This record gives sequence, C-alpha cells and structure tokens, in this order.
Amino acid sequence: MKKIHSLPHLSAFEAAARLGSFSAAADELFLTTGAVSRHIRSLEAQLGVTLFYRGHKSVRLTQAGENFSRTASRVISELYAAESALKAIAGRQRLVVHSLPTFTMHWLMPKLAAFNEIHPEVAVDITTATGAVDRNMPFDLAIRRDPAHFSGLKAIPFLQEDSLLVCSQSYLRTMPISAPDNLAGHTAIRIRAREDLWRSWLNTYPTALDASPPPLTLDHTFAAIQAAEDGLGLAVVPYLFCAKHLSSGRLVSPFPALTIRTGVYSLLLRDRDDEVVRKFATWLQTFQA
Repeated sequence: MKKIHSLPHLSAFEAAARLGSFSAAADELFLTTGAVSRHIRSLEAQLGVTLFYRGHKSVRLTQAGENFSRTASRVISELYAAESALKAIAGRQRLVVHSLPTFTMHWLMPKLAAFNEIHPEVAVDITTATGAVDRNMPFDLAIRRDPAHFSGLKAIPFLQEDSLLVCSQSYLRTMPISAPDNLAGHTAIRIRAREDLWRSWLNTYPTALDASPPPLTLDHTFAAIQAAEDGLGLAVVPYLFCAKHLSSGRLVSPFPALTIRTGVYSLLLRDRDDEVVRKFATWLQTFQA
C-alpha cells in the first residue's frame, strides 16, 4: 500500500486553501497559525511542490496548489461523509450544545447522564463561552441567561436562578452575622462576570459596606465559590451552582431561607429543527422555570 500523507497536513491545507488565510484556517481547526503553517510546509516537503505563494500579510495558491486543493477538498468531504455514515450506522446522532462554563460545570454536566440514559442514541457535544452567542460558531442549541447575549435567537426559558449569601463554617464562627442587612466589617467576594449578584442582594437588603475591608474580586463564579469555601469572605452565588457545597457542609448560608431571583436561563434555538433537537429541548424543559 502506498503511503498516505498525514491527514492533519491535508486538513490544514484544505482549510487554508478554502478560506484563503492561514489564520482563518487556524481558527476553524482550533490550532495556532504557526501550527497550520508547519502542517502545510510538511505537506509541501512530502509532495515536493510549493502550494502557496506567501506574502507579508497574505497567501495565495500556486497553480499546483489550486490543482491539489480540488482533490484535497473532495477527499476531506468524502471522509466527513464516511464519518457521518458510520455514526448513523452506530445509531448515534450528534447534537452540539453551546453553553456557559460555570452553568455547564455545576448544573448541566451532573444532569447529562440522565439525558444519556433516556436518549442513548444522541451524542451530545458541549462547547462553552461567556458573553453573547456567536452565530458563526457551529452549534445546534445554545444556553444563556442574559437577554443581551441571545443574539436574536428564539429563546425558551427553562430554569430560574435564585441566589443566596454563602460562606464557610469557619468564617461564620469567626465573623457572626446578625441580620442580612448588617454586613459591615465583612469582606464581599465579588464576581466580575456577575456584578449583578451583589447589586441585587444590596437592593433587597440595603446595608453599608463602606467601612468594610476592600472586596475580593474574581473573574468567575466557580472561583468565588472556592474563595468562600476557603474562608475569604461572603459571596452571593446562585443556588444552582453551590447546592452540593451546601449539602456537604463545605459552604453554609447564614440565612438559608433568604434568596433573591437573579435570572432565568433560556434555551436558544437556531435553524436546525429535527427530532434530536426536540429531544434535548423537551428534556431541558422538564426543569421549567
């Protein structure tokens, strides 16, 4: 059997030829631009021809590159079709869900086994990012909380978010709290991505924090949960994300009966509308807000 050229080399070349850019190919393949360039140089060395003219800020195909790109495109397309056919034979239908990192870590992943048990024929792929949904990304469904991040997609609310005040047991023993509106002297653990949490708490239970130590500000909710668990202060976090910590005693709430509504998670639908999408959407809606 004749030697087959490396598939990663071929994939990098096909993407760069189709997109007309090494950097665009890198973005599509989740590689660095340097890695794409190295793959293509290796392919050129194997073939013994130059496939691209390389300018200062641009590349273009040589005649040999144009000829080879047609073959490469056909080969990649046929491989993709063969892969899809094999997955269909195996009875696994792929569904790409684009979600939020902390929501995925603390809520979706622990429940996904239940969906897999109900629908073993569906293979769920999950990608995560914060901020507005990028409609150019390949996904079938998205999950977001902030309506400003829906990007014009049809939204189906499915899960309400309530938040509460939490800290470690050792912190509460050292720094007792008499009332939800009496937090002077306490360190507030704030979350850059969720400034609304403390703001909502203070709107509901007004208190003066001016005389308190400087707040500890972290990027993400999971970091704030860890900081509270380590006894670094008080955090306002969604119950969805700290339920296990509370049940295990790693966190406590000084006022467990006091919660504030801080949002609703929505399922965002795009063009794909088939049985697989409906299965996942129906399952999520069993947790209806």
